[in-house]
Amino acid sequence: MKHALIFLLPAVLLLSPVGAGAQDNGKDRLFQKATAYFFQKKFDLAESLLQQIIDSNPENALAYSYLGDIFLINRKYDGALDLYRKSVELRPDVGENYFRMGQIYYYKKNGELSVDYFKKAIEVDDKLKFAYYHIGLAYLVLLRDKNNTIENWETYIRIAEDDPQYDKIKRAIELLRDPNFVLPPPGSDISIEEALLLGGATIDKTIHTSTDKEEGHESKKTKRKLEDIYQDDDL
Repeated sequence: MKHALIFLLPAVLLLSPVGAGAQDNGKDRLFQKATAYFFQKKFDLAESLLQQIIDSNPENALAYSYLGDIFLINRKYDGALDLYRKSVELRPDVGENYFRMGQIYYYKKNGELSVDYFKKAIEVDDKLKFAYYHIGLAYLVLLRDKNNTIENWETYIRIAEDDPQYDKIKRAIELLRDPNFVLPPPGSDISIEEALLLGGATIDKTIHTSTDKEEGHESKKTKRKLEDIYQDDDL
């Protein structure tokens, strides 16, 4: 495992990046200093040192990946994509870079590419089981595809029974399986998060809620995001 960053859509978690092990010679003091700053969340200092490392050694795949993580944390998505692509060119066997690219495309609201990169991450490294959760999330939030959401979330909880959010994910699957559950269309007054909290956005509930809002009785929105269901700091 590398460091610990996973952008948990949209929250930032520090997850372990690319399975790095030791740096090339295991004694690169500048790189060790850069990663120390990274883990201390002194990202400006880490970025400066990582850029120096890349300038002196443009073949350092791990430095590109760490720098990509910093760009991702700072929501510089296009810059992060470029850095991950460079890391992948040098080390195509590192699944976590593909995972992060999937996260970026999720943020850019490109559901198809997001799913493609999450699947690529699993193809390259089958230990990245949490990618199944994010595939389902992209299918649900961006592509409005209940069946593929259910399939991937069922796969996830089958292989990750120890996940602390197991029961919540299982409950969401049950709601999605309800034939009366209607996915709110993009731009709807009811978010997917609200629909799940309501126990399913049935047509009656959708009409009722829309009417309440028109009459000035809009209920308080929850601050809990669907993306926050999955929280695992041990990855």
